[in-house]
Amino acid sequence: MWSIIKEYRHYVVTLVLALIPIIALNTGGKQPADLHWYDRAVLAVSAPVQGAIRGVIDYTWDLLEDYLFVLDASEDNADLAHENRRLLNEIAGYQEMVKENERLRKTVEFGATVEGRKIVARVIAQDVSTEFRMIRINKGTRHGVTTGMSAVALEGVVGRVFRAGDDYADVLTLLDSSSAVDSIVQRTRVRGIAEGLGESNLALKYLRRTDDVQEGDVVVSSGIGGIFPKGLLVGRVASVKKKSYGISQEVELVPSVEFSRLEEVTVVEPPKMPAPPPAPSAPKSADKKGADKRVKPQ
Repeated sequence: MWSIIKEYRHYVVTLVLALIPIIALNTGGKQPADLHWYDRAVLAVSAPVQGAIRGVIDYTWDLLEDYLFVLDASEDNADLAHENRRLLNEIAGYQEMVKENERLRKTVEFGATVEGRKIVARVIAQDVSTEFRMIRINKGTRHGVTTGMSAVALEGVVGRVFRAGDDYADVLTLLDSSSAVDSIVQRTRVRGIAEGLGESNLALKYLRRTDDVQEGDVVVSSGIGGIFPKGLLVGRVASVKKKSYGISQEVELVPSVEFSRLEEVTVVEPPKMPAPPPAPSAPKSADKKGADKRVKPQ
């Protein structure tokens, strides 16, 4: 008998597990007064099992609901994060437009104080190689930009146009070693030539040793030479060195323009130089009769 049960134990267990719910359902539908002893026995055995199964089902369902909630929340968070990034980009774009409009407004107002025809341009590239110190702007010959025109900004002198294409132009900045601006020390009216050092500063050259120049002095363009308008900022004196010998002094300037942050420039047409006075007319030829007369000795 036991050998048969042992051999078919899997089927017996399966049958019992299948019958328990059926018997429990049948028993659960009866009134307490109609229950027999075997009904009570079935209820006593099946109640814990049903409670455990119900608990597992409830727990599993709660987990499923939580998972679905987290999944929906995760999708909502992803959508919100995407929308947040989009709005932040839009806000950054609007803020940049506001700042650009403010810069352009100030540039136009500044241009009104400078004589000559003016063209506002945007900086589109910078060349900081050791050979040249230049910037490229988005206006060229089609817009009226030509070689030799000066480029200025709100902060002061930028440089001069040395090459112009149809839709672009290259501006050689003051930092380039081949740049030179006739300048004046604003406090004492001492004149010198501001030249680029090829790095980040300028040198104010051709000053006499006795010229009054001090650290912190403001240097502006003199207007001499016909390229840069008069009175534009060039830089501020950073150091003054006088050797124990010689007739000159070494003066270094910090440029007023921060070229690494330059975004817009105003290209200015050089002022027209006054026409030279007409050459004096040739003297009239002497009268032939007078020319033929000879002075007689007395």
